[in-house]
Amino acid sequence: MPSFSGAEYWVQARAEQNAYVACATLIVYEYCKDTVDFFWQRRWSLAKALFLWSRYYGVAFNVTCICNFKLAEDLNSVISTTFFYWQNTGASLQYAMYGNSCKILGLFVLLTALECLTMGLIFGLPGSGTIGTNEPVSGLFMCADADPPDHHWIVYYWVAVLVIESILLALALRQAWLHRSSASGSDLMRRLTRDSVIYFLVLFGIYFTNLIFWVRNRITLNEFGTAFAFVISSLFANRLVIAVRRAHYMSLFEQESQLSEVTTEIQFRREATGDADDDDAMELRNITRD
Repeated sequence: MPSFSGAEYWVQARAEQNAYVACATLIVYEYCKDTVDFFWQRRWSLAKALFLWSRYYGVAFNVTCICNFKLAEDLNSVISTTFFYWQNTGASLQYAMYGNSCKILGLFVLLTALECLTMGLIFGLPGSGTIGTNEPVSGLFMCADADPPDHHWIVYYWVAVLVIESILLALALRQAWLHRSSASGSDLMRRLTRDSVIYFLVLFGIYFTNLIFWVRNRITLNEFGTAFAFVISSLFANRLVIAVRRAHYMSLFEQESQLSEVTTEIQFRREATGDADDDDAMELRNITRD
């Protein structure tokens, strides 16, 4: 544990804690009416389960990080598992964009298995020398993690994450090119591919920033970017799924509106006869679907 050398450690620790507070505020504020309209009121599905889990687990985790900021715990091993939820959410949308391709599904299963293996080796092997403490300097209490001073270890976790994000980004870019405005394709697919590219580009930048922090290896600053990696990935995954559902249900609404316009004012009348009265005319109005 390094000895106290001035106010620099305290400033870095305060910045790290403020990052968790800001991210927790952001993820709570992001809760909106769309969740009720597009998820709670819809039938249960895998997409709904992944969405609700990522949303509420993200809120609970960040609030807990603020409340338990002085507890001794290696947050990296906990946080690393949470990226599975958002990577799997993004991967499931990629799977849909590729038409439920078995090859794409096999690729995602392989990537997930390799990431699990990498995490197991990084956080499970004894003797790695990683530092985890609740008092990184004398008198300063906070959760802090660092690599050994003579070599890197946790850095390789972020390298593995970046490799997987690069593959997902490449797949999203390919679909965005195939469904560009000048090419054929539905508006829903163009919107989905555009949002997916933005999603993976931003996450790649955030994960790369975390890699830089861990390469520098300042014990009171290593976790500064972790809160943003955790929350932004959660928010982007949530908003991406919401955007897809909004486009889907708006498309259904437009189709129903067009059907209603066509079928409104359809009239059925019988030819008038000598003994028929005016009440023999029958009129059917305002046909709408359930």
